[in-house]
Amino acid sequence: MRPGLSVWILGVVTITAYGSWFYGFGVLIGPIQDDVGWSTSMLGATFAAAQVIAGIGAFVAGRLLDRFGAVGPFGVQAVFGAGPLLAATWAENILIFAVLYAIGGGVIGASGFYHVTTVAAARIHPTAPAKAIAKLTLIGAFCSPIFIPLTAFVADVYGWRVGARMLALLALGGALAGLALRRQSSSDGHGPSENPISALRLALRSSGVRRMFSAYIAGGIAFSTVLVYQVPIMTHSGLSLGMAGMFAGFRGLCQILGRIGLTSALDRWGSGPLLLVAYALSAGGVLLLLVGEVAAAVVFAVLAGAGFGATSPLQAIHSSERFATADLGLLMGMQGAVLGLAGGLGPLLGGAIRDATGSWTWVVIAAAGSLLIGAAQMRNA
Repeated sequence: MRPGLSVWILGVVTITAYGSWFYGFGVLIGPIQDDVGWSTSMLGATFAAAQVIAGIGAFVAGRLLDRFGAVGPFGVQAVFGAGPLLAATWAENILIFAVLYAIGGGVIGASGFYHVTTVAAARIHPTAPAKAIAKLTLIGAFCSPIFIPLTAFVADVYGWRVGARMLALLALGGALAGLALRRQSSSDGHGPSENPISALRLALRSSGVRRMFSAYIAGGIAFSTVLVYQVPIMTHSGLSLGMAGMFAGFRGLCQILGRIGLTSALDRWGSGPLLLVAYALSAGGVLLLLVGEVAAAVVFAVLAGAGFGATSPLQAIHSSERFATADLGLLMGMQGAVLGLAGGLGPLLGGAIRDATGSWTWVVIAAAGSLLIGAAQMRNA
């Protein structure tokens, strides 16, 4: 299969994986609460559990990619990801829903997110991995502009259960498309290290890698908090669900701004300084959610969209330059685990803050502050 087509297929896998729950779930929170009355904390905990499962599973998915190529992680995603996610849509009990949704979303996150697809893209284009990653993430930038308004429309017209079923089936379709890559993107040469634990320990001995991960944790907490709660934050400010979904989708569309010309910018400044700027820009955009006006929502979408958009490829490129090539899937899986655990903590804390204070204000402030901490950490990473 031609490398260019392979990257497009990886783009489909990425879009459907992220859209199926990472972006889609935040849109469903309001309709779920209106229909069955489940609390913000419980729904936030469901998302957090999915993030934790995705983080733990990222090690396994990365190792499967190193060993078997695309067939490994995408086969798991089709069966153990989309299946439970679909089954959860018939649950009437919050605990049953939470368990099934967390397992399904977690497996999809472990096997179909950027820590898998960027490694696959880099291996398909070994002579220009940064260019391949930039192209993949540019395709991935269309995820939230498509999935957030689509999910809002379907949930508004047909109900949240129909919307959630649509998302699960799209995740299944993306995983099946990824299986067309077969054994492409497995580890080259002699294959991955025989002892994965030793490979992980060796990477973590680097102080630069440890500082890098501390920045990623701070940023991951903020990103997931905003992505999950941006729609209810805007509806609480007075916007309709449709309008909030539109602005959230527009923010996703603006992620393209952070990825245009990225290759040239990397040649000039490098991934570290660009990540610092992306975190700071995102923090400024997030704070504008406190204003509660349409104009502020537009600026939030532009600033946070560009900052969020630049972060995904920059993190992948920054990490790939510091990890051993033979174990790149495993080590990027470690990064996925770090981001997954941080991302799970964000909505959990955000939901608790919201329930404790009765306001979204401190949630927004905490998210912006976490982004600024990430920016400070990147100064030395």
